[in-house]
Order: sequence, then structure tokens, then C-alpha cells
Amino acid sequence: MDLIVDFILILGVFLNALVLLGLLRIKNKQLPHKILIVFWGFVLLSLLHFYARLHRLDFLFIFSFFFENGVRLFLAPLIYVYIESIFSFKKFSFKKSSIHFIPFIIYQVVYVIPEIITHITEKNIFSYLNYINQYFNQGLWQDLYALLYLYLALRLYYKSKRKLEHQYSNINNKDFIWIRNFLSIFLIVMMLDLILVLLSVFFGFNASELGYITIIGLVISMLYLGYYGLTKSSIFLPDFLVAKNRMVSTLDQKDLNALKSKLEHLLLKEKIYLLPDLTLRTLAKRMDISERKLSGLINDTMHTTFYDLINKHRVDEAKIRLKSLEFEKYSISGIGHSCGFNSRSSFYRIFKKETGITPTLFKKTD
Repeated sequence: MDLIVDFILILGVFLNALVLLGLLRIKNKQLPHKILIVFWGFVLLSLLHFYARLHRLDFLFIFSFFFENGVRLFLAPLIYVYIESIFSFKKFSFKKSSIHFIPFIIYQVVYVIPEIITHITEKNIFSYLNYINQYFNQGLWQDLYALLYLYLALRLYYKSKRKLEHQYSNINNKDFIWIRNFLSIFLIVMMLDLILVLLSVFFGFNASELGYITIIGLVISMLYLGYYGLTKSSIFLPDFLVAKNRMVSTLDQKDLNALKSKLEHLLLKEKIYLLPDLTLRTLAKRMDISERKLSGLINDTMHTTFYDLINKHRVDEAKIRLKSLEFEKYSISGIGHSCGFNSRSSFYRIFKKETGITPTLFKKTD
């Protein structure tokens, strides 16, 4: 059995090294790349920790213990931040996101470092450690914490996916598949670990031995993620983000001005934004250009997004109609619907985002 586990651990270290090498070789690393370098670095140290435990390599065991113990408190929030950095891109702030790692830092200071000191000195310096080890099942609450963050990451993924599918025509579905599988696989690994922890709690199984099963699951996951990420995706960064950043208009200024004038005519004169089911594709057809070209015009030249542009005009129209005697008999929701909003909640939310107040309050103001 030890030989099988040993082989799997070595395979895991090898696969991890390949992924890290692929990420490190990227010349123009973007934030998602850097986050994943840290992520796979922690996974590598976790594998080395189990390898050191198996072969009783004390120095490596102590060194890797600092990173491995509590790794779930770090990796799950890091996955969430990775998803956030992809879909928020220009608005993302790592400084604000650092709040997600506070529990991990506290755990390291309060528990991990004292445990290392106790192991090295062989003295019971920190008496509260005995209480923690006796009454708190750390594997259980760490798994639950990790599962919560992975759930939040999946929710953010699906919410962002729906939004981006309508904003960019140059999104390749394989990028979404990669991110979804990345999240789903680690969710499955965490659920497997939780089941093993519950087996150790209720049926007395050896928790340390069961930990190797989780590692086997992790290595199998890495085999898939490493291959798929390095060969079928843009090294863990979706193509549409890369394309969005390097997209340059091939139009000369005359053609660009003509397109902008055509778009302004559709928005200001024909008020195409009043259509509640308006999409990027519909607007592109009306302008007789490709969705990709329209996306580039709106995103790169006008420095906004399709939905922000349309919703701004809808809000401007709503402001006029809320004050107009012609629409005095309309309800607030009715005015929102007449301006292209397909629900009362979206109308109130977007109107308040644009103006700072609700439509009801705006109507009452002079």
C-alpha cells in the first residue's frame, strides 16, 4: 500500500511541477496567472507534506506543515479570489479581497506556529493546544469552511457567466467549461474529504490514513486539470480576457466615426434600447456589422459595456417619463417596463445604481 501511495505522491509532485512551469513561463503574467501560481504552490507543499509523513522526513515535514495545516482555509478563498479576478478584471482589488484570508492568518498564528514550536522543542509551552486538539475537530470545520467558499465561487461563476455571455461575442465556451470543471473538481475533493472526516468522527477510522485518500483524489484531479488547462485553455486564463486586452480596432477614424454615429442614431433617435429583449446580436444586425466589431466599438472605444450603455439610456428615458404628465397614469413599474426593463427589481436596482435614489423617490422630488 505504501508503494502505491508513494507512486501517487511522486506523480502528483511531477504533475504539479509541470503546471507551475507552464504558468511561470508566461511572459506577460496577469493577475489570475499569479494567483494560480500561489495556488499550485500550496498544493505542491501539501503533497510534499504527505510525502514527508510517509517517509518520516522530519525537516520537510515541519517545513511543509506550516503550509499544509490549514491549507483548506487558504485554497478555497484563493479559488474564490481567482474567479473574482477573472470576471471583475478591471474593477478587481486584491487589497479588498485580502479580507478572505484573515481566518487563515489567525489560524496560523494561534495554532500552526505554536504546534511547530511544540514539535521542535518537545515542550508543552502552549497549554491551550491540548484543549483545541481534544475538543475541536479541525478537519470538520475546515472542510465546511472550504465548501462554503467553493459554493460562493460557483455562484459567482454562474452569475458572471450569464452576464458576460451577453456582453462579449468573442467568448469561447471551452473557457467557461474549464472554470466550471476547475471549481466542480475541487468541490468534489472537499466533499470527499468531509465524508472521510465524518467516518473518522463517527466510526473511529484513522484520520491520518484517510487523508491519503483525499490526496489520491487530488492527484487524479490534477491529472485532468493540468492536461486540460495547459492544452485546451489559455493556461488557465480565458481567451476572451486575453483577446479583450489586446483587441485593437482595424477601422480607420472615418469608419469609426461612422459606426459611432450609426449607434447614436439608433440609441437617441430610434430609441432601440426600449426593446426589453434587446441583445448585442440584435443591435449588431441593425447596424449591419459583426457582434465582435460592435463589442470592440463599445468596450474599447466607448470604454463601457453593452449592458451599461443600454441601461444608462433606459434610466435617462425613465427619468424623463417619471416627470412627464403623459405617463402620469403609469405605475412606477409600468414606466420601468415601458423603458425596456423586464422586471420591477432590475428597474429599481439599476436606476438606484445610476442615480443614487429609487425611482419612487425621484418621482417625488421637484
